[in-house]
Amino acid sequence: MIHVNAACDPGYYGDLCEKCYHEGCMCTNEINCPLCMDGFYKSGYLCARCPKNCLSCYSATLCQDCLQGYTGNTCENANTCAFQTCKCTSQGACNGCKDGYYNISNNCINQCNPNCSTCSDGTTCITCKPGMYGTSCDSTCSQGCDGVSCNKMEGVCSCAAHFTGPKCNQCMLGRYGLSCEKLCSNGCVNGSCNILDGSCFCKTNFAGSKCDQCVAGRYGVSCEVMCSQGCDGGTCNRIDGTCNCNTPYAGSKCDQCVPRWYGTSCHKQCSNGCIARVCNKIDGKCTCLGNFFGDLCDHCVSGKYGEDCDKNCSAGCDRNGCNQINGSCSCVEEYTGPTCEQIRNNYSATCSANCLTCNQTNGWCLLCASKHMFGFTCDFECSKHCLNQSCSINGDCNLGCATNFYGKKCDIPCPNKCAEVETGSRCSHENGVCKNGITESSETGTPDNKSVEPAGIVGGVAAVVIVGLVLAGVLLYVRTRHNQRLQSSEYETTQVRSNEATDLHVYAGLNKR
Repeated sequence: MIHVNAACDPGYYGDLCEKCYHEGCMCTNEINCPLCMDGFYKSGYLCARCPKNCLSCYSATLCQDCLQGYTGNTCENANTCAFQTCKCTSQGACNGCKDGYYNISNNCINQCNPNCSTCSDGTTCITCKPGMYGTSCDSTCSQGCDGVSCNKMEGVCSCAAHFTGPKCNQCMLGRYGLSCEKLCSNGCVNGSCNILDGSCFCKTNFAGSKCDQCVAGRYGVSCEVMCSQGCDGGTCNRIDGTCNCNTPYAGSKCDQCVPRWYGTSCHKQCSNGCIARVCNKIDGKCTCLGNFFGDLCDHCVSGKYGEDCDKNCSAGCDRNGCNQINGSCSCVEEYTGPTCEQIRNNYSATCSANCLTCNQTNGWCLLCASKHMFGFTCDFECSKHCLNQSCSINGDCNLGCATNFYGKKCDIPCPNKCAEVETGSRCSHENGVCKNGITESSETGTPDNKSVEPAGIVGGVAAVVIVGLVLAGVLLYVRTRHNQRLQSSEYETTQVRSNEATDLHVYAGLNKR
């Protein structure tokens, strides 16, 4: 027995009134086509269109019922019914009622319920107009129904895109709007929202009736990024974090400092010592101008002070230098005043007992009484690696180095790779070059005799030459210092401090004291 759901419009089937796959079929499932709709006839397993003007037909050449106003085997003859509401085969006969009318015995002059396609009386609908359902066809199918057609009794249907539910009157999860065309905000809990206006309950960090905004101070797709603390009012664009900047912040996201400022809150100024006053935004480190040093370039180099480190410390300041803000310092004996610029009247220095000769202005030793001592007050011992432990006023060894050491102060051991020699040092005491090549365990693996020097003769001659040069240098130094003092005490003092600055070894020792 063929069962076609009478609750569905022609061309639809099943409890959900799904559309038949083949044209003109009154199907029982998607592909089965046992009956044909009006205007079609059975042709094999499917339905084919009837001839023109046929309401129903037996074949492509034989009509069963004609459209209103036509007669003949193929409905080729035009005929007008006496009543416009009737279907007729002749001028005076009323064979059936047009859609929307009933009561054939009264020439179909009675009108059906407005929502009915066909009816048996004024209130009982047989079929509904497209888009309507119910006993009286007074309910509207959901616009989510595919083809806007639904089951006549319950209104169930097949859903169009984005709709769901038995009557396709709900939006699929994550959508809202009349046509379910809008997406719920990703800030909605479980991704669901009100079908009409998109309102929902918000996830953490989201705000707004649709949860499509970030709470104050956050931005990003998931509102997971904090707005920069430089943003005015602590708020920024929900998408990209851009904002209006508080002083002294800069950048589109106000996450940078304006020039010359740094720190997590841009509350610190780059040092005057930074080139172009530009420094690292986080820690203030920078490249220093010539008169500055330190990671932040906020210290003056030795002998300088002032905001731009462009002023010279007084010649009367002791070896500790001066205050980099105001130039104040501790004075050497012959100077006085806050910045040690004043020379004391009638000052005369007494040489230290360790000095053989000394500067008559400040008492610094020019020559030590003992050949084993050095320094401005001759209170440092010469290196134990100097021959005879003898050195000059600045600590340089006078007679050369003890075995296996080299350098001006004989404080550098010969390289371990130097091969042993029968007598004397393994390397030159002047530059550390191996005298007898390198050992087989070195990187080259073979001795290198290119650096071999005659140890005995060369060492002896070198010692004599060094002694002569040292003595001549000391005499010249004493005479020069004496002449300079006669010309200008200020100039002499500056020169002494300059000599001090060049002797890093001596300074290192003095500073430890």
